Amino acid sequence: MIYTNFREIDKAGRIVISKDIRRHLNIQAGDILQINADDECITIRKAEPKCVFCNNPEDLTAFKDKYVCESCLESLKAD
Repeated sequence: MIYTNFREIDKAGRIVISKDIRRHLNIQAGDILQINADDECITIRKAEPKCVFCNNPEDLTAFKDKYVCESCLESLKAD
């Protein structure tokens, strides 16, 4: 199913994502969204957690709202 909304940008540059779209994409308050732009299009998607050092999305451990993969965690322990 495709959800389409038309929203006005407020003076601060914000838009509201409707409740039905947030529910469909499981977006909660505090989630991080990834915003990409090219010459004619803006894409907003829910960001997937990735390692802060190597961007690996697998085998993550959370630490103070950041993620570190197992490989980088082992490297940090070795130093």
